[in-house]
Formats: sequence, C-alpha cells, structure tokens
Amino acid sequence: MRQQVAEYGDARSYTYLREAGLELSEEIRTYRELDRDARAFAAWLAGRPESVEPVVLLYLDGMAFLRAFLGCLYAGVVAVPAPVPHDANSTRRLASVIADSGARLVLTTAHFQPLVEAAAPVTVVAADGPLGEPDAWRMPAIDAATIAFLQYTSGSTGTPKGVVVTHGNLMHNEAAIAAGGMNDAGTGVGWLPHFHDMGLIGLLLGAVYAGANLVFMAPTTFLKRPVRWLRAIDKYRGTFTAAPDFAYDLIARRVTDEQLADLDLSTLEIALSGAEPIRERTMTAVLERFAPVGWRPTTFRPAYGLAEVTLLASGRTAPSAPVFLDIGHETRLVGCGHAARGLDIRIVDPHRRQQLPENTVGEIWIRGGSVAVGYWNRPEETRETFEAYLGTEGPFLRTGDLGLLSDNELFVAGRLKDLLIVNGRNVYPQDIEGMIGELHPAFADSAGVAISVDASGRERLVVLQGVKTALQGDTTLAQLTSTIKSAIARRFDVPAPSVVLVAPRSVHRTTSGKVRRSSMRKAFLQGRVANVLHEDLEPALSRSMTV
Repeated sequence: MRQQVAEYGDARSYTYLREAGLELSEEIRTYRELDRDARAFAAWLAGRPESVEPVVLLYLDGMAFLRAFLGCLYAGVVAVPAPVPHDANSTRRLASVIADSGARLVLTTAHFQPLVEAAAPVTVVAADGPLGEPDAWRMPAIDAATIAFLQYTSGSTGTPKGVVVTHGNLMHNEAAIAAGGMNDAGTGVGWLPHFHDMGLIGLLLGAVYAGANLVFMAPTTFLKRPVRWLRAIDKYRGTFTAAPDFAYDLIARRVTDEQLADLDLSTLEIALSGAEPIRERTMTAVLERFAPVGWRPTTFRPAYGLAEVTLLASGRTAPSAPVFLDIGHETRLVGCGHAARGLDIRIVDPHRRQQLPENTVGEIWIRGGSVAVGYWNRPEETRETFEAYLGTEGPFLRTGDLGLLSDNELFVAGRLKDLLIVNGRNVYPQDIEGMIGELHPAFADSAGVAISVDASGRERLVVLQGVKTALQGDTTLAQLTSTIKSAIARRFDVPAPSVVLVAPRSVHRTTSGKVRRSSMRKAFLQGRVANVLHEDLEPALSRSMTV
C-alpha cells in the first residue's frame, strides 16, 4: 500500500457511491488520502490495550470499513471483517465470531454501537469519526509471516471458522489475481460485501495492488436497482468487475429495454464469476442481453476460489470464450481456468488419498503460497484440512470440493459433503436447484436446496424450495410441487423427490448468499423448517422426522 501511495499518490482514487434518494452521491478518496486516514486510524488503534487481540470490524459503509481495515494493517493489528447483524441468527453468528476470535474490541459506527453492545460482552467503540494523528504513526514490525486478518468462513459447512491469512498469503494471491489482467490503466467497479473474501481481496485490495481506480457501492445499493452496477461501469469506464453467478442472472432478467438503451459496456474487459456454481445458461443470457451494448464473449472469466486459499485458486489469465464439459447425465460443467500463478492443483480420491487421472472427478487439493496458515485456534481441523499429503508430497489443502482436470483446466462439480447418491447414482444438488429455477417464475428469484435423507434403509431425495407467491399466477402450490417432482424424475432418472415449498426467506443462506444445505437438512429432520406453504412427503419421511 505504501509503495503504491508513493507511486500514484493523488493520481488514483477510490470512489464510494452512496444512496441519496434515488440518486447516488460520490465519496472520493485518493491513494494519498487513504494512506493518511489509515495512519491516523493506526496511531489511535496502537494505543488501545485491546488491540493485542484480533479486532472485529463491523461496518455497513464501505469507505468507513476500508479506512478501519487499512488502519488495522498499518497498526500490525489482526483485523476480523464481519457483517452487521440484521436478525437473531446473524446476531448469534456475530457473537460466535467474537468469541472464537478472542476479540476484546469491536469497531463500528455510532448507529450500530448499541446493537453490538447487546450482542457480546466486549468493548465497542464508534470509530467513524476523526481518531489519531497520522504523523504519530510508526511502521509496525511485520513480515510475510505476520497475520493480516482472519477471514471467517460464511458458515455453509458448519460453525464459522477463522481462516488465518498472512501478509505473505495476501501478496501471493494478489499477484495471481493481477496476472489475470488487472493493471494500473484499469478501473474496477463492484458492489460485493467488504466482509467477504471476493469483495475484500478481489476488489478493495486488488485495486490498490494493481494501481487501479475503484468505484464501489453497498450490496443493497445494487440489489435495490441492479442496473446501477452497469451504469457505474458505463459512467466510470470500468474495465474489470466481479460477482457471483446469481448477480449476472439478475441483471439479465431485471434490466429493462429502456435501461439497456442508455448503456455502453464496451470498456469492460474482465467480468470475474465465482463464489458459487457458475452456470452456462447465465453466461448465455448475459451475452444475449448485453452484446448489443458492448459485452463481448471473452469478457466472462469463470474462476474458482475459497477463503482457505486466500481467494483465487484458478482462473483464466487471457481473454477467451468460456469452456464447457459434459459429464454424466444432464451435467454440464464450466471451465474455471488453470491453477492460479504459484499454485499446484491436484484431483484426489478423498478416501484412498491417491491422485486421480485426468477427466476423473475427485476432491480438489491445492498447495502454494496463497494457501492460508490454517484455522484460528483449531489445531485438529487445521491438520485435517491444511496438512494433507500425497505420499511424500505436500502439504496440500483439502478443499472439500469436487472437480476434475481436463487439459489442465479445472472444472468444479460441487461440494464433497453435498454430493447426493440416489439409487446408486451420483447427483449434484446444484444441478437440481438450477433446473428448478427455470421451471416457473415463482422459483426464479427464490433459493432452494436439494438434500438426501436416509429413511427406511435407503437414501431419499428431498427438495426444499422457496416460492414467491406474488409470481405464482394461476398455478396452485400443489401444481408447482408436481412440476418439480416430474421434472426431476425425468431429467435425472431418479425417483420423484419429496417436496417442501416454503417462503423465500426460510431457505438458510450464508452471509455471502450461498444456500446452507446441511443446515436445511438438519432443520428438515428436526421438523423445524419455517414458513411451510405446502409439502408432499413420502410416508417413510413423515415417520422419520423428529417433531
């Protein structure tokens, strides 16, 4: 950061777009101003006795968060980015993160201070105003092995765990990201959450590493009016952006013809897609919709990453059309590029721990400088996940994800723990979930999960699907259920599943928007699925559920 400030000073900036009624107002900070803010924050923070432990950062405002995060780095303090809680579940998650990290200090804004104080017995400071003196700052004693921050996993596979990311991990992964085409002539545009690795590392830190400008907004600003993302790319001549698959699907469906007519997206060179299953139909829909205003086939960059490898694990480094691979019955995978620079990716039989040949699905293992140190204060889980060996080769990170390599291109098939085995056939839940979204408008904007349940001696498929009743039309809930059952039976050659239709918000999600299949499975088995609208269950399942 200091090197880039010396290089670019006032010539590069971060622009935060804040909602002001229906319009967006700009807050602009140059690299030099960000550096001054960070030094002032760090000088104040270094004097706090609680800062010897990790410090939790809880901000809605992206620029305020960036000031605090850089301040922690400048002070040599371990930062813990976290989402502001909005309900009972997210409040419990925050309390869990605070307890697990051992934090004694939470930094937030005056607006959220009372809420946070009620959530956990720690010191809570409203740190959204002037703090220390920038000239009082002193460079901390840090090196590549110094912990930069804890990236808490979003909880899709259980209790949130703090991934320990060092300065060396950050530098290694930022170099891999920059190799994909981000440079000092570019401008990034995005809206991703700053507490999520893709938003924090890919955009907020990725821009300054590359020496680029960045224009960003809050996720809610985008979700209220998705066209704002595209208008920002147009107005600021954005060259790179990043988002999960659902966001690209959203703009393809929600941007009107009138809005489209005013857009020019011809400057966009890189649209990274990651963080959740990447779907061919989404990319096709975006290309068809936005090709007339400059979106090129080579703009999409499907990628694979996870917090345990800091962020990026694989991706394409040069413009090229997406690559697809058909495996099994009705399953088409999207290529996520080659291993990122400095990383080694293998496909391994997770049970025998032996490397598998090309074009064979197995667990994705990774080693290299981007692989994080481990989980915070969890030595056993760290050994199991981060210290795997292939004979004498290693250590490797066990990702828990399934995939295959074909001509060195990585294709991701899904989570190892989520793989469904129905009548001896392997079925990937995201394939089922994606298909359901296409069956009816009431499903299109609503999440759902496909799970398997052991009942009466065999695995049975269950779908728990959110329904937007306002888009139901004349179709009854029973008819929607029948549509799901028959479509899955035909397309995947499995027995018709049991189906539970629920209100959209009843499908559990992580803070980054991924569905939590294991959590929904547990709720189903315990009879705790909320806001059930309609259900059609096999008798064996009705008997096996605990009410």
